[in-house]
Amino acid sequence: MDYAYQFGDPHTLYLNVTNRCTNRCRFCVRNRIEGLGGAVLWGDEEPDLPALQCAVEGYGDVRAFREFIWCGFGEPTFRLELMRQAAPWLRSHGAKIRLNTNGHACLIHGRDVLPELSECVDSVSISLNAPDLERYLELCRPGGGDSGKAYWEAMLDFLARAPQYFAETQASVVGFSLSDDEIDRCKGFVNSLGIQSFRIR
Repeated sequence: MDYAYQFGDPHTLYLNVTNRCTNRCRFCVRNRIEGLGGAVLWGDEEPDLPALQCAVEGYGDVRAFREFIWCGFGEPTFRLELMRQAAPWLRSHGAKIRLNTNGHACLIHGRDVLPELSECVDSVSISLNAPDLERYLELCRPGGGDSGKAYWEAMLDFLARAPQYFAETQASVVGFSLSDDEIDRCKGFVNSLGIQSFRIR
């Protein structure tokens, strides 16, 4: 399992630190491939800080990166403590840090972790992925036996409060899994929260 990988922009490095996830999304790329950018992203092991630093340095001069993105084959906020430990080092040469998340962090940790995340992340992209609970349960299949509704509500709460904590907040959906009307409903909802950045993946 590779803990860092590049995909697209050579000045951006993605960090892959867990395969654990609260969702089993029907559209997730990990259902079809083992990795991205030549990296193998499947694996049972999870890095500590020295292992993550070694993986990052394996891509050359850390000063060359403008952005680090917590994004892999799992939900990065399972590794909240590692994210907090790594932030000062990742930022030490002026890079920004982005989190790609399903918005379940507070549910995962059983407390409000947005203040903690705001200390180690500059911008956040939240996977909305559906216009309503019914479609969310159908497409994202959250919870592993627990109430899927709780995960939907946790994501909505995270999305609604994120602009208070991060310099940039974006919501996203997977375009091929939704109708045009559903995408419009998602965008309208996001805009109603005062979030202008909406991405169709």
